[in-house]
This record gives sequence, structure tokens and C-alpha cells, in this order.
Amino acid sequence: MRVLGLLAALALAICSTYVAQADSESDRPVIARAGADALVLWDASTLVAQIVSDKASDADANARLANGALKALVQVAPRLDRAKSITVRVVYARTGAVSPVYGAATFAGVERYATLEISGSDAKADTGKWKEAAAGGSTSVLPKSVTFTITGKLPPR
Repeated sequence: MRVLGLLAALALAICSTYVAQADSESDRPVIARAGADALVLWDASTLVAQIVSDKASDADANARLANGALKALVQVAPRLDRAKSITVRVVYARTGAVSPVYGAATFAGVERYATLEISGSDAKADTGKWKEAAAGGSTSVLPKSVTFTITGKLPPR
């Protein structure tokens, strides 16, 4: 019996470690297109869930998502040094009704929420300003070289 209990505890520890790694990796930006017009996809599902949980205002939610997109840009910009423009597309997974079979919310598609754009020359020349803005958190002001355009909707809060 003790062996089964230890095996169950070990299996639970392994599963929880795997889930934690998957959650941290889901927030990493992905370079979808390199080259002259670079496209980066950033899955903001975790942050959007937090925004809904916090019942954040639209202005606060937008500031937090813009800051997250800037952080995504900081992560990938060094690998896009030849790009003439860089677009970070902010997306999140929408959830639908709760499945009676699984007792969990169902997947209802992907929402394209916003885009953050910067020219390649500004990304190289203005590095200090947008990196500083990303480090400043959601209260910082976007540099003039960065454009954040909202194209979708957030879930109800």
C-alpha cells in the first residue's frame, strides 16, 4: 500500500511540474514569419484570464496587454535584426460553454486581440526606450516608435 501511495505522489509531482512548464512556455512569443516583414505571435491567454479574474477596466487591460506585447518584442527582436518591420500579434484562446462530459470550458477559437508594430530601424535604434517601457510595467507609456492597435474584444468582466 505504501508503495502505491508513493507512486501516486510521484506521478502527481511529475504531472504538476509538466503543467507548470507548459503554462510558462505558452506565454513565449513565436516567430511566425521572419524576413523583411516579421510576424510574431504572442499567446496572451494566461494574462487575459488574469484580467478577467481581476475584473480590470478596459484601459488597465489594454495597458497590461500592450506591456506584455512589448515584453514579447524584447524576447524576439535580437533574432529579427534584418526585419524592415516587426508586428507582434496578440492572441488569446476563447472558451465556450462548460462541457457536461468533462466539466471544463470548451475551446471556442482564437481571438486576434491587438497588434503591436515597430519598424525594423526603430527596433534597432530605439531599443533603450521600448525595453525600458517593457520593464516599467503596465503603467509605462509606449514609445512613439511603437504602435498598439486593438482589433478584437476581451471577454466580459
